[in-house]
Amino acid sequence: MKSKWFLLVKAAIAIVVAFFLLFFPRPFLNLFLKWGIPSGAGLASCSMLWDVIKVGFGYFGAMMVGIAIICYFASSATASALRKKVILGLAVGDSIGFILTLIPMWNGLLGYSGYILILLWLVLALFLFYFFFTEKTD
Repeated sequence: MKSKWFLLVKAAIAIVVAFFLLFFPRPFLNLFLKWGIPSGAGLASCSMLWDVIKVGFGYFGAMMVGIAIICYFASSATASALRKKVILGLAVGDSIGFILTLIPMWNGLLGYSGYILILLWLVLALFLFYFFFTEKTD
């Protein structure tokens, strides 16, 4: 697989995740949490917390849109030192995401679907590091 196609796949993943983060934060979060977020009367007691979570998901969704745009434009760029640096930046970010996803998994906050997140972050980081170290520049 060439880095061009991988960056397009990463852009598609980022757009899908951003869509769910921006427009369906509760179902998206409930997909990964072990116990889920309470709805109805139970949520009234923690509505301020839920508002903070929605804002955080909004910021993360906006960041994912930005990453998708960066990946899309980097995929059509010629192999250069700048493209290689973009790939390195994405690889470092995905590595940090992998590590930060391991922490709630070890603390028992994520259910079995949390392994999907861990695997996704790990695969993205490994492929990006692979392309960083193997791709030639013009």
